[in-house]
Amino acid sequence: MIKVIRKGLLICIVAILVPSMAWSQEESNWEFNLAPLYLWAISIDGDLGIRGRTSNVSIDFGDVWDNLEGVFTVRFNGLYRKKFGFVFDYNYLDLGTEKANDLVNVDVGFKSQIINLAGSYRFLNGDNTLDGVAGIRYTKLDAGINLNNVGERLDGDQDWVDPIVGLRYNYAFTDKWSMQLYGDIGGFGVSSDFTWQGLALIDYQPWKNVAFVAGYRGIGTDYETGSGTDQFTFDATVHGPLIGVDIRW
Repeated sequence: MIKVIRKGLLICIVAILVPSMAWSQEESNWEFNLAPLYLWAISIDGDLGIRGRTSNVSIDFGDVWDNLEGVFTVRFNGLYRKKFGFVFDYNYLDLGTEKANDLVNVDVGFKSQIINLAGSYRFLNGDNTLDGVAGIRYTKLDAGINLNNVGERLDGDQDWVDPIVGLRYNYAFTDKWSMQLYGDIGGFGVSSDFTWQGLALIDYQPWKNVAFVAGYRGIGTDYETGSGTDQFTFDATVHGPLIGVDIRW
């Protein structure tokens, strides 16, 4: 956990210092948006398979919170001359053992890292903005399943990279209130058979450099590798409401 916190702090420091240097040189060209830590109240639904043994996983946020051992999130976006930009998003979750659902006698341990890294291009400016996004999503899972009825534990870890393409739309109701919609799809059989992400946010900016955001986010992945006793399956959706503070300059 300490290593994760150090890594997160390093990301935040770099995210602040690098754009600040660019800002001093070209003040009118860059816009930045940093959410150093936001709360994503996730639930997990789907199927998890390790060594060819697949179990249904349905864990709500209450269970996640009760068994949470570590979490870190950060989001950093930049836009150059209101045209070209980048998107970086990092999510880390360490969940202790929790029963998968009430119908089967299975406990699941779950540790994940999801990184979205993409470039963006703005097609539309003004009160309505529309950006095209293309990049990659890196996923790393370290999971364990306790089969309590047979006294067996299965462990597996996998990591993979998926290409993604998407759109981001923002509409400003007033000077302080706006709405953002984001969606992407990817995988295309490169690593995952299919992956998607959806995000809807309401944005309130009472001050020039600070805004509050709230909304809902989901990431779904259909990934499978290996066969027989070497098969690993993750066909699940991580989703839930989120709130956070954005620093903008």
